[in-house]
Amino acid sequence: MAVKQRKGNKNIKTAIDGKSDTKNDSSYSADKDKVVKGESVRGGVSKNNNNNTKTKSNRHNDGKFHKKVSFTTMLMVMTGFMTVIGGILYYYYSKYGITILLGHGVKDYKWTPYEWRKFIDDNEKTVLLIGGPHRSGTTILWEAIKGHPDIVGFGDRFETGVDYSEGVLFQEVYPRFGVGLEFKKNFGAPKRAKGEEAEKMDGLGRYALLPDVHWTKDNRRELLQDSLTLSKLLNRFAPYWDKSKKFGTDGMKKAKVWVEKSPQNGVLSTFLEGVYNMPIQEDGSVAENTSVAGTPKRLATKFMFMTRHPIANVYATDKFVKESMGGYIDFEILLRNYIQLHKYMRMDEKVLDSPTMWARLEDFATDPKNMLTEIFQFLDVSNDENVIGEILNEIGSVHSNPNAKYFKKWCEEGIKEHGHILSKYVDDLMNLNLGYDLDICK
Repeated sequence: MAVKQRKGNKNIKTAIDGKSDTKNDSSYSADKDKVVKGESVRGGVSKNNNNNTKTKSNRHNDGKFHKKVSFTTMLMVMTGFMTVIGGILYYYYSKYGITILLGHGVKDYKWTPYEWRKFIDDNEKTVLLIGGPHRSGTTILWEAIKGHPDIVGFGDRFETGVDYSEGVLFQEVYPRFGVGLEFKKNFGAPKRAKGEEAEKMDGLGRYALLPDVHWTKDNRRELLQDSLTLSKLLNRFAPYWDKSKKFGTDGMKKAKVWVEKSPQNGVLSTFLEGVYNMPIQEDGSVAENTSVAGTPKRLATKFMFMTRHPIANVYATDKFVKESMGGYIDFEILLRNYIQLHKYMRMDEKVLDSPTMWARLEDFATDPKNMLTEIFQFLDVSNDENVIGEILNEIGSVHSNPNAKYFKKWCEEGIKEHGHILSKYVDDLMNLNLGYDLDICK
């Protein structure tokens, strides 16, 4: 007699026999709510086998769809990519000129050491080297000096390929002491370096605290015994003196004075005196006896040391480091760097055979005409009033009190925060004999 099954138990027999109900299992998804797409309720047979086969053939083994990229799409992508690269290159080219692409070496002259020695001596050229603390006014004074009709200096950033057209940044004879590389080091490092940590770091605002930063004739004697030191340096600088908007070509021959401004010259002055006055003989060797042929007939160098009130200089440097270089330097480190740099300049001043002159930013700002008169007299070029007037018109107005905002900041908040630090170094600052009054909040 047949047993009649209830609706809810129609699979009991199947389960007992150990067989699966293909019809029901293949007709439902795992949650038993939806019919699987493309499959027949009966028999588990796919109605869309042909379509599924085609779909699977367009898949990779990892299950991803493979799409063919058209030539037009590839061309558009490549065009966009090249446009971005071209835009970046153009941006830097518009700022730094062709040297950003080709490097400075492509313009180097090929003169021999003896050719340089002979040219400088026979034409009685003078090389003015300007050094001092960063943010002390070296750039504006350099701009004014090179405006003289008998003086040639490097061109602007586009012509030289470096910021502020400082020679130290594109020569390969002596170090730049990390200056100009600060942003790369400071990026992603928000903490302010202090103490010994800061002293071990180079760059603007602290390089004078580094060991062996002071280059002299004695501690760099090996370089001064190699005549290629002179030619390597001058062959690099020559194109930027020789070809300019002012002189066109032959600027070195037309100008009586060649001026080079780099703040780091303040720690390199005696070494640089040795380089530019190197006694080179016709065979390219360096003469040990200064009485033999090849010895300079006259000293070719003159030095100018630039300075600024310590409080204003420290604040100006701190502001520049924060805003332009993405970093932080402790106030005491900045002050100690200022003091040490000036100590080196005072030390070198005593042993230099070349004429030296000190220039304070405050004096230039207060009376630029008088300052330029003194400088041009120091350089043995015309200090005619009309010439100076034209130069001042060319460079534009000079801020008469560049320290005012920094002195205000010091008196309102700085003296409370850093007054005790300044007190620690009062004697060191006064011994520099720069003529500055440190009690500015009277």
